[in-house]
Amino acid sequence: FVAPRAGAGPQAGSPVQGAVAATAAMLAAAPMPAYAGGMFDFGLTLPFVAVTFLLMMVVLNALWFAPVTEEVDERNAKLLKTLSQATDMLAKADEMQVTYTAEIREAREKANAQLAEVRKKAEESIERELSAASTARDARAAEVRAKLDKEVNDKIAAAEPEIEKRKTAFVKETLAGASL
Repeated sequence: FVAPRAGAGPQAGSPVQGAVAATAAMLAAAPMPAYAGGMFDFGLTLPFVAVTFLLMMVVLNALWFAPVTEEVDERNAKLLKTLSQATDMLAKADEMQVTYTAEIREAREKANAQLAEVRKKAEESIERELSAASTARDARAAEVRAKLDKEVNDKIAAAEPEIEKRKTAFVKETLAGASL
């Protein structure tokens, strides 16, 4: 940048001088050209990197992130559905277990009641049979006793004439032996 000489060129306050002053102000405000290898060597690289980054994000969203997000959402939906079904099945299994447990308890109570009834009937039957057998035994014993009593009485009655005959013969013999 070369400054004009004093007194030579356009007059002070002219439009050219204003343009020169504006250009000088812009150049002063513009960053100094970076030297190769400097720490912050931006130049046109920074806007290029920003545009490239934004373009890459749009492309990745369209080609990669949207399909992957869709797949992840589908997978999560399937997992939720499967988990829901498993929870429903577990609830049904619990209900079935409660139902079956109640049915088993009822069946056991019914079986115990039937068993008690059968035992009661069996005891009653045994009691009747024992009573009948005892009655039959007593009747048979009475019958045998009556038969034996009758036989004894018959034998006594049959032996009475013989006893009388021997008694008479004994008395005669004793009297005949005493009269000697």
